[in-house]
Parts: sequence; C-alpha cells; structure tokens
Amino acid sequence: MLSDEQNRRLTQVGAGTPMGELLRRYWMPIAAVAELDDKATKPVRLLGEDLVLYRDHAGTYGLLDRHCAHRRADLSYGWVEGCGLRCNYHGWVWDHTGKCLEQPFEEIANPAARFKDRVRIKAYPVEAKAGLLWAYLGPPPVPARAHVGAFHLAQRLRADRLLGSPL
Repeated sequence: MLSDEQNRRLTQVGAGTPMGELLRRYWMPIAAVAELDDKATKPVRLLGEDLVLYRDHAGTYGLLDRHCAHRRADLSYGWVEGCGLRCNYHGWVWDHTGKCLEQPFEEIANPAARFKDRVRIKAYPVEAKAGLLWAYLGPPPVPARAHVGAFHLAQRLRADRLLGSPL
C-alpha cells in the first residue's frame, strides 16, 4: 500500500511536481483535428494547466495560456485571425509562440513604448498527425514527434474497409 506522500508523488501532474515534469517530456494527444472545424478555439485543461487551443486562418495551431496577460480575460472567447488569437476584452493579438503581435490602444496612445515587444504568455508547440493534435509541454529542445504507427494503421484499415480493398 502506498503512503500519502508516495500517492501524491505519483498522481500530481502540475508543473513542478515529479510526475508532471516527467509527463511534460512527451508529446501527448490533446484533441482531434476535426474539433476545430466548427469552433476555432477550444478550452483545454492539460496537466493541471488551463489552456486554449486554436487554429488561425493560416492553418497554424496554437496552445496558449487561457488567460490574456493584460486583464486575465479568457482567450477561449477570443477571435481567431490570420496569424493569431485576438483577446475579446481589449483586442491584444497573440501568436502561437505566445508573442504579442498587436495592442490597439497602446500602439496609438504611446507608440514609442513598444510594450508588445516585452510581454509574452505561456505557449506550447502543437502539431497535427494522424488526425490528432499533439502538444509538447516540456522544456526545450522540443523532441521529434514519436512515430504513431498504430494511428496510421487504424486509418489505413478504416480506409480499406470503406474502399473494399484488402490490406
């Protein structure tokens, strides 16, 4: 039987916990690609973190901190644009790397301040493979994605059944 401490060590997955730090070293499936067809953003909770998944108009996937750095507005209600996600509260635009691309009011009020160049939010890499979106939450360097042969085999079996051709 596990002690309380052993149980916590094995089950807590937040940032800074032993199991959380271990799990962040792997690519993990977080959503189906098709989930972003009807709605451009999707709130997700992954390894104890509240995040927002989106696909911009250029087809780039992003996984960002769910809350804008400005007033902590929920970015899952934001608008997807050509190259990022616009906060629904004050209109700041964030790209898939967590960099602020635009701050409408601040750029007009004090363009010399260039505050957008100094502010960032948490962002994680996302890649599409085998109809799923995969995220990596660990430290750099980002490892190559693992071969997901079982997923490709399942897709091929499904396609062969639909087309009536043998393997």
